[in-house]
Amino acid sequence: MTEKHDTSADHLTFSQRHGYEPLPEAMRLEALSGDLRREIWNATLHFFQIDRGRSIQAMGMLGSVPDDKTAIIIRDVLGEFLKIPHDEIDRSVLFDEQHANYQETKEIVLKGTFNRVLDIIEIIAKLPYVPIGTQNFFWSIKHLFEKHAAAYWLDMSSRPFQFFPRSSKEQGEATQLAIKTIHEGGMEGAATHLRQAAAHINAQEYGDSIADSIHAVESVACVIAQKENGSLGQALDSLEEAKLLEHRALKDAFKKLYGYASDERGIRHALLDQDSPDVGLDEAVFMFGSCASFAAYLVNKHRQMNQQQASGK
Repeated sequence: MTEKHDTSADHLTFSQRHGYEPLPEAMRLEALSGDLRREIWNATLHFFQIDRGRSIQAMGMLGSVPDDKTAIIIRDVLGEFLKIPHDEIDRSVLFDEQHANYQETKEIVLKGTFNRVLDIIEIIAKLPYVPIGTQNFFWSIKHLFEKHAAAYWLDMSSRPFQFFPRSSKEQGEATQLAIKTIHEGGMEGAATHLRQAAAHINAQEYGDSIADSIHAVESVACVIAQKENGSLGQALDSLEEAKLLEHRALKDAFKKLYGYASDERGIRHALLDQDSPDVGLDEAVFMFGSCASFAAYLVNKHRQMNQQQASGK
């Protein structure tokens, strides 16, 4: 079962509470968190120093340098990563914290641009041979990117393994614009639910995130329907009466998409099940973006409806 984290409003940052950072980590492209970088460095260091006949502890006590296989891996990976000739790479680089190559590699992983961090992992994936511990290393990396709700995921379906973004830059910008529209429309209830949904994604509480994403849409629906417990169907009926939703098929599609909201046996029940293997980061990110866009659509239609009423049409 996924470990629970406290994501109450008291523990949100100012930016999260007031909507300046509403997107979950998984939609923030070109960025890796400090915690993720630290764990990537730890995993990479362990991969380079992994046992190849003797324990790391024994090697340290004996003051030994890496064996030939380890030296070849260090040479091939760092030669490509740092763009330096193989004969300029000291075979003991990763056993000497004062070595310039060691310091440069660590600095890039911990503080360099995000793409350079992904580069070193993909360079290891493209080695023409498969060193001991390679599979465990990549499973560890894949887990770390999930754990920290990173904007990238590692495809291990075939070699060489590669990273892909979870969402596009355009999707992130569209979601950001949708949230801005919700704010400007005065729908703070919906905005709060989306901020909470983002916090839940970052805390790996995917079912809770999906629930809050859906609640954001329902919150807007209640305002439009002018009922404390208004439904999405009632909101769509109000828009249809105001002749702002004249496309019947579109209205029916919206109703079917969110019709499971009160269906205990339907999709919503399955999505909100924390133990379901089908509820993960990708599903939560999809629902976050979809619900934000749909809520913004409803806000825009509600504005038009109010303008019509004000003009007496």
